Amino acid sequence: MRFLVVAGGTGRRVFALAGIILVGLVLTGWYHFKGGEGKDPNGPPTVGQTAKTVVLDPGHGGDDSGAKGRLGTVERDLNLVVAEKIGQKLTAAGVNVVLTRTGPENLFTGSPWTQRAELSQRVELARKHQAAVYVAIHGNSFPSSRWSGPQTFYQPGSQEGRRLALHLQAEMTRRVENKDNRQARAEDYFISRVSHCPAVMVEIGFLSNPGEEKLLRTEAHQDKLAAGIAAGVLRFLAGQPAPNGGDRKVAGKS
Repeated sequence: MRFLVVAGGTGRRVFALAGIILVGLVLTGWYHFKGGEGKDPNGPPTVGQTAKTVVLDPGHGGDDSGAKGRLGTVERDLNLVVAEKIGQKLTAAGVNVVLTRTGPENLFTGSPWTQRAELSQRVELARKHQAAVYVAIHGNSFPSSRWSGPQTFYQPGSQEGRRLALHLQAEMTRRVENKDNRQARAEDYFISRVSHCPAVMVEIGFLSNPGEEKLLRTEAHQDKLAAGIAAGVLRFLAGQPAPNGGDRKVAGKS
């Protein structure tokens, strides 16, 4: 670095000019450090989430395998694959992640097994870890094969649940095709009703639609869904207001 020396000036003027240049360099470095240049305005925040815990709940497990597609895709297994991908992305952003299950089996090991007991234990796990967010991952299915697209559901009357759902829906829609224009929707589910924190259920796509099932089996599509869900969670944790969205009813809900 070369400093400009003003002819006939005193040493103080040289040091003053050097000081101005140094301040400029510091400010420029801070600007780049904060991401002021080349930052994607649509990118999710990645700062300040280290104290937050997110519980990801891959739906179904054990003998309760969920829906099954014509190509043989088992919802229980697909849910776990996508949940793990979401967890990796959130962990990379500095978020604490807890999965309700990390294998094919259910969490509840008592006898007799009931869905109510299973879901209660999953929600209790989130409470134990003082989770800030609970996201259940499911695959959709419907008798008609025409329906497609991911959709997020939140507890009626929960404003924070709605904000979370709208962020997730918007970020998924940005990344994957949504021909049916599915939107976040209020629906009374056990997990979101009894959860101590904002909780949503994400139906990542229709296994009953052969074309979408084929996509859901690809790692590229799974990555897009995981990236959208993770980005939505990060926007929610950062306190960003809900994006524009609606709560209209959409045909084809399982």
